[in-house]
Amino acid sequence: MHKETGSCGDYAVATLQANASIPDGMGIDGYYHVECRDAQGNLKWAEEFPNLVVAVGKQLLLDTLLRTSGTYTTVGPFLGLTNASLTPAATDTMTTLVGGGKEFTNYTVGGSAVRGTAVFSASTSSGTTPSNVTTSTASSITYTITGAGGTVYGCFLVTGSGASSTQSNTGGTLYSEGNFSTAKVTTAGDTVSVTYSTTATS
Repeated sequence: MHKETGSCGDYAVATLQANASIPDGMGIDGYYHVECRDAQGNLKWAEEFPNLVVAVGKQLLLDTLLRTSGTYTTVGPFLGLTNASLTPAATDTMTTLVGGGKEFTNYTVGGSAVRGTAVFSASTSSGTTPSNVTTSTASSITYTITGAGGTVYGCFLVTGSGASSTQSNTGGTLYSEGNFSTAKVTTAGDTVSVTYSTTATS
């Protein structure tokens, strides 16, 4: 008698991943690029430095983007200079900065003693998810130093309801502020050119 044995079988593995997602976050960075030239046009110094977007600035950004449309009209934004070293904090406002006597005012813009108006170009994007960079840059603003000149420590940007180009005005919403790595000395006749750019990265 011949006995035959045999075996067969199937083996399978199934894997299911449901509700998988790629985290989507965004960071906002801003930079001031500043150049100072003497009355003859010679470059005296140049620096680029980051800023802190303060809490009220972030709130304004989200409120104007995500809340009911038609509730916000752009004012400015206006770019000012500082005459004292800042300790940037998320809780800072125009009252703590300008009201604290930290605005540098020995300059004119276009012949008038006013803060410069930051005119931003349309934003552009590069890269793809998850690495995307969107940037917008304002046209350079030229400040002509007057009077006794003085030491410039950094820059700030103000916008929102009540913002004004008037020097020492505390109205509006402080958007950002930042310091030079070292304070810069200016004299009458110097020109200080400031370019502000902001980048959102995800």
